[in-house]
Amino acid sequence: MKFKTDFIYTDRATKARYIYLKYKSILHGNIIDIGADECYLKKYLGENVKYTGIGLDSDKLDLEIDLESGPLPYKDNSFDVVLCFDVLEHLENIYDVFDELCRVAKKYVIISLPNPYSNFFGYLKYGNYTENQHIKFYGLPLEKPKDRHKWFFSVEEAVGFVKYRAIKNNMNIVQVDIEGENEGLQLSIKKLIYRCIFKCAGLTYTRNLHNGTLWAVLEKIG
Repeated sequence: MKFKTDFIYTDRATKARYIYLKYKSILHGNIIDIGADECYLKKYLGENVKYTGIGLDSDKLDLEIDLESGPLPYKDNSFDVVLCFDVLEHLENIYDVFDELCRVAKKYVIISLPNPYSNFFGYLKYGNYTENQHIKFYGLPLEKPKDRHKWFFSVEEAVGFVKYRAIKNNMNIVQVDIEGENEGLQLSIKKLIYRCIFKCAGLTYTRNLHNGTLWAVLEKIG
Protein backbone atom coordinates (compact mmCIF):
# COMPACT_ATOMS: atom_id res chain seq x y z
CA MET A 1 0.00 0.00 0.00
CA LYS A 2 1.46 3.32 -1.08
CA PHE A 3 -0.23 5.55 1.50
CA LYS A 4 -0.53 4.29 5.07
CA THR A 5 -0.05 5.17 8.72
CA ASP A 6 -0.45 3.34 12.01
CA PHE A 7 -1.80 6.45 13.71
CA ILE A 8 -5.36 6.05 15.06
CA TYR A 9 -7.65 9.08 15.08
CA THR A 10 -10.52 9.62 17.51
CA ASP A 11 -12.07 12.94 16.43
CA ARG A 12 -11.86 15.59 13.72
CA ALA A 13 -8.72 17.18 15.15
CA THR A 14 -6.78 13.92 15.33
CA LYS A 15 -8.15 12.87 11.94
CA ALA A 16 -6.21 15.81 10.46
CA ARG A 17 -3.00 14.33 11.86
CA TYR A 18 -3.96 10.93 10.41
CA ILE A 19 -4.49 12.54 7.00
CA TYR A 20 -1.17 14.36 7.13
CA LEU A 21 0.83 11.31 8.21
CA LYS A 22 -0.84 9.11 5.61
CA TYR A 23 -0.70 11.42 2.59
CA LYS A 24 2.14 13.84 3.36
CA SER A 25 4.17 12.65 0.36
CA ILE A 26 1.68 14.32 -2.00
CA LEU A 27 0.42 17.20 0.17
CA HIS A 28 2.41 19.84 -1.69
CA GLY A 29 1.75 22.96 -3.71
CA ASN A 30 -1.67 24.55 -3.85
CA ILE A 31 -4.20 22.62 -1.72
CA ILE A 32 -7.92 23.11 -1.17
CA ASP A 33 -9.73 21.45 1.73
CA ILE A 34 -13.46 21.25 0.93
CA GLY A 35 -15.69 20.99 3.97
CA ALA A 36 -12.66 21.91 6.06
CA ASP A 37 -14.51 22.46 9.34
CA GLU A 38 -11.95 24.19 11.64
CA CYS A 39 -9.09 23.76 9.13
CA TYR A 40 -7.27 21.39 11.50
CA LEU A 41 -5.01 20.13 8.72
CA LYS A 42 -3.47 23.54 8.03
CA LYS A 43 -1.10 23.47 11.01
CA TYR A 44 0.58 20.29 9.77
CA LEU A 45 1.45 21.68 6.35
CA GLY A 46 4.68 23.56 5.75
CA GLU A 47 5.04 27.20 4.78
CA ASN A 48 5.61 26.18 1.18
CA VAL A 49 2.07 24.79 0.95
CA LYS A 50 -0.72 27.19 -0.01
CA TYR A 51 -3.78 26.00 1.90
CA THR A 52 -7.37 27.04 1.23
CA GLY A 53 -10.14 25.82 3.51
CA ILE A 54 -13.76 26.22 2.44
CA GLY A 55 -17.06 25.16 3.97
CA LEU A 56 -19.63 26.47 6.44
CA ASP A 57 -19.91 27.68 10.01
CA SER A 58 -16.34 28.44 11.01
CA ASP A 59 -14.33 31.65 11.28
CA LYS A 60 -11.22 29.64 10.42
CA LEU A 61 -12.34 29.15 6.80
CA ASP A 62 -10.93 31.09 3.86
CA LEU A 63 -14.31 31.00 2.15
CA GLU A 64 -17.81 30.24 3.43
CA ILE A 65 -19.70 28.36 0.75
CA ASP A 66 -22.80 26.20 0.49
CA LEU A 67 -21.70 23.25 -1.63
CA GLU A 68 -25.33 22.66 -2.63
CA SER A 69 -25.52 26.08 -4.30
CA GLY A 70 -23.69 25.29 -7.54
CA PRO A 71 -20.23 24.82 -9.08
CA LEU A 72 -17.09 25.64 -7.10
CA PRO A 73 -15.91 29.22 -7.79
CA TYR A 74 -12.55 28.12 -9.22
CA LYS A 75 -11.15 27.49 -12.68
CA ASP A 76 -10.27 24.05 -14.02
CA ASN A 77 -7.02 22.58 -12.63
CA SER A 78 -6.73 25.31 -9.96
CA PHE A 79 -5.32 23.12 -7.19
CA ASP A 80 -2.54 20.54 -7.05
CA VAL A 81 -4.47 18.58 -4.43
CA VAL A 82 -8.19 18.62 -3.65
CA LEU A 83 -9.27 17.22 -0.28
CA CYS A 84 -12.82 16.27 0.72
CA PHE A 85 -13.23 14.19 3.86
CA ASP A 86 -16.57 12.93 5.20
CA VAL A 87 -18.44 15.62 3.27
CA LEU A 88 -20.07 14.11 0.19
CA GLU A 89 -22.56 12.01 2.16
CA HIS A 90 -24.04 15.24 3.58
CA LEU A 91 -24.90 16.60 0.12
CA GLU A 92 -27.97 16.07 -2.02
CA ASN A 93 -25.89 16.87 -5.13
CA ILE A 94 -23.16 14.34 -4.31
CA TYR A 95 -22.61 13.51 -8.00
CA ASP A 96 -22.13 17.11 -9.08
CA VAL A 97 -19.78 17.93 -6.22
CA PHE A 98 -17.66 14.84 -6.86
CA ASP A 99 -17.30 15.94 -10.48
CA GLU A 100 -16.37 19.45 -9.29
CA LEU A 101 -13.59 18.04 -7.10
CA CYS A 102 -12.11 16.41 -10.17
CA ARG A 103 -12.57 19.49 -12.34
CA VAL A 104 -10.62 21.87 -10.08
CA ALA A 105 -7.87 19.32 -9.38
CA LYS A 106 -4.61 19.58 -11.29
CA LYS A 107 -3.02 16.43 -9.84
CA TYR A 108 -4.80 14.62 -7.00
CA VAL A 109 -8.16 14.25 -5.33
CA ILE A 110 -8.25 12.61 -1.89
CA ILE A 111 -11.64 11.79 -0.41
CA SER A 112 -13.20 9.74 2.37
CA LEU A 113 -16.68 8.27 2.70
CA PRO A 114 -18.16 6.58 5.78
CA ASN A 115 -19.76 3.14 5.90
CA PRO A 116 -23.33 3.69 7.21
CA TYR A 117 -23.96 -0.07 7.25
CA SER A 118 -21.31 -0.37 9.95
CA ASN A 119 -22.99 2.35 12.02
CA PHE A 120 -26.33 0.56 11.78
CA PHE A 121 -24.74 -2.78 12.67
CA GLY A 122 -23.23 -1.10 15.72
CA TYR A 123 -26.71 -0.01 16.75
CA LEU A 124 -28.01 -3.56 16.34
CA LYS A 125 -25.17 -4.89 18.49
CA TYR A 126 -25.12 -2.30 21.24
CA GLY A 127 -28.43 -0.45 20.99
CA ASN A 128 -26.58 2.86 21.36
CA TYR A 129 -29.44 5.02 20.14
CA THR A 130 -29.83 8.13 22.27
CA GLU A 131 -31.58 11.46 21.94
CA ASN A 132 -28.38 13.07 20.66
CA GLN A 133 -26.94 10.20 18.60
CA HIS A 134 -29.14 9.18 15.70
CA ILE A 135 -26.97 6.47 14.19
CA LYS A 136 -24.46 8.91 12.71
CA PHE A 137 -26.81 11.59 11.34
CA TYR A 138 -29.67 9.19 10.53
CA GLY A 139 -32.97 8.75 12.30
CA LEU A 140 -35.82 11.17 12.99
CA PRO A 141 -34.91 13.76 15.65
CA LEU A 142 -37.70 15.69 17.37
CA GLU A 143 -36.39 18.95 15.91
CA LYS A 144 -35.01 19.54 12.43
CA PRO A 145 -31.25 18.86 12.59
CA LYS A 146 -28.71 21.39 11.37
CA ASP A 147 -26.98 18.69 9.35
CA ARG A 148 -27.55 15.07 8.38
CA HIS A 149 -26.38 12.39 5.98
CA LYS A 150 -28.37 12.33 2.74
CA TRP A 151 -27.26 8.88 1.55
CA PHE A 152 -27.28 5.41 3.15
CA PHE A 153 -24.87 3.10 1.34
CA SER A 154 -22.56 0.13 1.81
CA VAL A 155 -18.80 0.26 1.53
CA GLU A 156 -19.05 -1.78 -1.68
CA GLU A 157 -21.40 0.81 -3.18
CA ALA A 158 -18.96 3.55 -2.13
CA VAL A 159 -16.09 1.77 -3.89
CA GLY A 160 -18.18 1.37 -7.04
CA PHE A 161 -19.25 5.02 -6.93
CA VAL A 162 -15.70 6.33 -6.59
CA LYS A 163 -14.29 4.10 -9.32
CA TYR A 164 -17.10 4.83 -11.78
CA ARG A 165 -17.03 8.60 -11.35
CA ALA A 166 -13.23 8.68 -11.41
CA ILE A 167 -13.29 7.16 -14.90
CA LYS A 168 -16.00 9.62 -16.01
CA ASN A 169 -13.80 12.51 -14.83
CA ASN A 170 -10.55 11.37 -16.44
CA MET A 171 -8.99 10.27 -13.15
CA ASN A 172 -6.90 7.21 -12.31
CA ILE A 173 -7.46 5.32 -9.06
CA VAL A 174 -4.13 5.41 -7.21
CA GLN A 175 -5.38 3.75 -4.03
CA VAL A 176 -8.60 2.76 -2.33
CA ASP A 177 -8.38 1.41 1.20
CA ILE A 178 -11.02 0.68 3.80
CA GLU A 179 -10.59 0.83 7.55
CA GLY A 180 -10.81 -2.67 9.02
CA GLU A 181 -10.11 -4.42 5.71
CA ASN A 182 -6.68 -5.63 6.80
CA GLU A 183 -7.67 -6.49 10.33
CA GLY A 184 -5.67 -8.14 13.08
CA LEU A 185 -6.30 -11.55 14.59
CA GLN A 186 -8.77 -10.31 17.22
CA LEU A 187 -11.05 -8.66 14.66
CA SER A 188 -10.76 -11.65 12.34
CA ILE A 189 -12.03 -13.89 15.14
CA LYS A 190 -14.92 -11.49 15.80
CA LYS A 191 -15.88 -11.56 12.15
CA LEU A 192 -15.78 -15.35 12.13
CA ILE A 193 -18.08 -15.46 15.16
CA TYR A 194 -20.54 -13.04 13.56
CA ARG A 195 -20.45 -15.01 10.32
CA CYS A 196 -21.40 -18.18 12.22
CA ILE A 197 -24.20 -16.39 14.10
CA PHE A 198 -25.61 -14.96 10.88
CA LYS A 199 -25.44 -18.33 9.15
CA CYS A 200 -27.34 -19.99 12.00
CA ALA A 201 -30.00 -17.29 11.66
CA GLY A 202 -30.26 -17.84 7.91
CA LEU A 203 -28.60 -14.49 7.16
CA THR A 204 -25.52 -13.45 5.18
CA TYR A 205 -22.66 -11.65 6.89
CA THR A 206 -20.66 -9.34 4.61
CA ARG A 207 -17.74 -6.95 5.00
CA ASN A 208 -20.21 -4.08 4.74
CA LEU A 209 -21.24 -4.65 8.35
CA HIS A 210 -17.83 -4.35 9.94
CA ASN A 211 -15.48 -2.26 7.83
CA GLY A 212 -15.19 1.47 8.35
CA THR A 213 -14.35 4.55 6.33
CA LEU A 214 -13.30 4.35 2.69
CA TRP A 215 -10.26 6.44 1.68
CA ALA A 216 -9.45 7.06 -1.97
CA VAL A 217 -6.69 8.82 -3.90
CA LEU A 218 -7.38 9.79 -7.51
CA GLU A 219 -4.86 11.18 -9.97
CA LYS A 220 -5.72 13.24 -13.03
CA ILE A 221 -4.77 11.64 -16.34
CA GLY A 222 -2.53 13.68 -18.62
